[in-house]
Amino acid sequence: MQEIQLLELFSRVYRRLGRRLAPLFHAEGLSGTEILVLWKVQKRGSLRVTELAGHTGIPPSTFTGVLDRLVARGLLERVPDPGDRRGILVRGTPALAELMDRLAAALEGELRRIFNALPEDCRRRLVADLEALNQYLEREEGESHGRA
Repeated sequence: MQEIQLLELFSRVYRRLGRRLAPLFHAEGLSGTEILVLWKVQKRGSLRVTELAGHTGIPPSTFTGVLDRLVARGLLERVPDPGDRRGILVRGTPALAELMDRLAAALEGELRRIFNALPEDCRRRLVADLEALNQYLEREEGESHGRA
């Protein structure tokens, strides 16, 4: 059952990192869910509302409230989709770029502190192994999407 143990370990590490990083988000008055939405928009540029909700895995009923709060704070804006007059795009504002710069610096510092506690060869192995796993999963997803 080593496979289940690996999955449990990923989950525990993810939760622990989340608990360590949460105070940085809360200091900005944001929840983890809101940070996830902002991160996706910052990373991808403008996205259709439905696409953004799908990428985050947030149910549509919850997503609308999250989006409304982030628009009200001036971090995101809804704009008409030039490719579909019925569609709406979500894009970041200059305030989002400023926020993400601040958060990136704080996150980098905290993550550096955490990961630098590991020996360098362990960090290199961890990165290489996770990259290999991610590439495998991406190939598998690509193959299954091609069959559908």
